Amino acid sequence: MINPELLAELVAFKKYGTLSATAEHLLITQPSVTRGMKKLEQEIGVTLFNRGANKIELTATGELAAQEAEKLLKNQEVFIEKVINFEKSQQSIKLGSVAPGPLLFIQYEYDQNSFEQKLTFNNQLITPEDVPSDLVTYKEQIIFSHQEIQTEEIESLYLGSEQLSVKIDKFNPLSQQKSVSFTDLTGLSFLVVQDIGPWKNICETYIPKAKFLYQEDLNSLDELTRYSNFPVFRSNLTRLDQSRNEDDNRKEVQISDQHNSLPIYACYLKNKENRARIKPFLQKLIKIWPK
Repeated sequence: MINPELLAELVAFKKYGTLSATAEHLLITQPSVTRGMKKLEQEIGVTLFNRGANKIELTATGELAAQEAEKLLKNQEVFIEKVINFEKSQQSIKLGSVAPGPLLFIQYEYDQNSFEQKLTFNNQLITPEDVPSDLVTYKEQIIFSHQEIQTEEIESLYLGSEQLSVKIDKFNPLSQQKSVSFTDLTGLSFLVVQDIGPWKNICETYIPKAKFLYQEDLNSLDELTRYSNFPVFRSNLTRLDQSRNEDDNRKEVQISDQHNSLPIYACYLKNKENRARIKPFLQKLIKIWPK
């Protein structure tokens, strides 16, 4: 079996183009790279380099070998990552999401001992495109998404929806209404946490001429909320968290708008063992999902 370090040297040479640059990148000596490349040629039994007096470059075969070596190394990384993640998955159910609401709601209920299962949370939101790869490599066992996924490996269970409300200063006439539309919020400036997943595009698209004062984390958002009168968003999934229901000069108003509903699906691997582990958790989650 070929030493992966030799393959890494070949890939690095293809990227950096010289022995010295390859050695510098790999933090080894140039003679070590030279010996390694000769050994790789001997093990494979082909010529990978054209060697001149003052220049060395890959042959066409060397170019192909470097491309295939990169694939092998990547597959090795995936293999290791998948095995480690699977081992961790046996100890707890790790949850991820494309939007913050589901995780905030579940974390709150978990702190209230609503679930028997041990849960861990990936609080960094997942891009929708990465959901399938995260699941098949066991990075998370369940990912909450606004998009249903049905493949040979993955299935989705509809849990419910998330709808926004807005907390508006009591002196703003809008606060006296039973509900508002996105259009009613035209031109307002909102305090919003930086990463809100698909809600960001919805709010920026359907609230005309609005300004969004994005904050990096929830603690910053909460502090600014206490010391300002900017409107802030809440949802049916975050309303139970008392730390976000401040007794301030704002009144919560429902948003009645055709675009103000995000379906939430639990996406997971459909193998028998995984289903058996997560089924009781999902059944409980559906029962307590906020309307």
